[in-house]
Amino acid sequence: MSAHSDQESRTSTHTAVGPSITEQFAAFLTGTESGALPQKTLDDAKYFLLDWLGSAIAGTVTRPGKMILAHASEQMGRSSTVIGLGERRGTQAAAFANGALSHITETDDVHRGAVIHPATVVIPAALAVAERMGSSGRDLLTSIVLGYEVAIRVGESVGNSHYYYWHNTSTCGPFGAAAAAGWLLRLSQQQMTWALGNAGSLSCGLWQFNEDGAMAKHMHAGHAASSGVLVAELAARDFTGTRYVLEGKRGLYAATSRDAKPNLATNGLAIGMEQYKIGECVIKPYPSCRHTHAPVDVALALRQHSGLAPSQIAAVEIESYPATVDLTDNANPTHEYAAKFSVQYCVATALARGRLTLSDFGPESLADPEVRRLMARTRVRVDPGIQARYPGEWCCRLTVTSLSGERFQEFTSTPRGDPENPLSLEELRDKFRSMVAETGYRSRAEALIESVGSTERLEDVRRLLA
Repeated sequence: MSAHSDQESRTSTHTAVGPSITEQFAAFLTGTESGALPQKTLDDAKYFLLDWLGSAIAGTVTRPGKMILAHASEQMGRSSTVIGLGERRGTQAAAFANGALSHITETDDVHRGAVIHPATVVIPAALAVAERMGSSGRDLLTSIVLGYEVAIRVGESVGNSHYYYWHNTSTCGPFGAAAAAGWLLRLSQQQMTWALGNAGSLSCGLWQFNEDGAMAKHMHAGHAASSGVLVAELAARDFTGTRYVLEGKRGLYAATSRDAKPNLATNGLAIGMEQYKIGECVIKPYPSCRHTHAPVDVALALRQHSGLAPSQIAAVEIESYPATVDLTDNANPTHEYAAKFSVQYCVATALARGRLTLSDFGPESLADPEVRRLMARTRVRVDPGIQARYPGEWCCRLTVTSLSGERFQEFTSTPRGDPENPLSLEELRDKFRSMVAETGYRSRAEALIESVGSTERLEDVRRLLA
């Protein structure tokens, strides 16, 4: 069998029976009216909006963030806010900049089943278009919820194999960004189908950047957000797109996955639902890859319960699921970004210092001899039982052996920030304050918290960040 034939045989293809997945998404989106969502869901949208804003602001003072802002300053347009620039730019430029900025510090939200960071792609697209249109705050929140819904459903449906090569935030994100932007632009059902079809054609984003710590990951989020705006704005002018971009024989599933699950894209999707995917998302309490968070949680718990000093630790064993090993098994990170994707560094820092904050990723922290000694004594491996629970649960078991031979063990299936173990609203606000503390937005922190908290009462969303 040829490679091409094998590829076609391992994924579903569309038939002429019934509407395509994108057509079903389009019917759901265009059939959802402003103000139709439950208040709890709107509250969820404000919760994640504040978290996204803090991440974007924190990104403005980083080295890649300054590059992104310099690039944004050269772009055209005056319709939409660019965080940290102090000026407005065109919708696509603003969506790109804000998406990229919010994905730099590794503090943005995530959905476990989809393995996607929805805020970084959906909110920048929604905000850019809402400001251009002068939409209400309630409409902004509604578009965010709908964008999350579509992005997450696509992420869940591409299967686990997709994630090995492809960055889900970048490949699945354009669908959510297009959904949010298209809903605000009041696209017809046909136009929404075209927008989603073209979003799939702009789907991209390889994990290879992680091999040498390149900045591509930030660009992935910006590209996904701006791509969603682009295809929605073109669809408003009747620019056509394919109906079968997901399940078609040369669509996203066939091209990028060995185990796609198309039914997950539309299972339970209905106008007027009471439960939306946004409520399943995770807030990140630590500024590192989410796959390091369960290990950090158990490291902090073990440090407290065992009473061991770092110098008393002989060995550390981390047992987790394959993504933790594939993406974060790096025993010798040489720069800040690599450290955020090193489970050894994150766990060693937690064990040595009893915390993991933005300040723990500077050059001095990376060179800390105590942390380096612990990293050298740390091993990570896949546990079959934990693997079987992924991606529904992101579990970890940590075992520490002391120099005297004592063994201490901690396990979690619900790290902090999970829906089952959420950050309280006040904890989220504290996180926001910490994110903006070293930026020019520090004096505005309380005003921004209050503004986001009353988003649905704004008649014109351009007042949100004024």
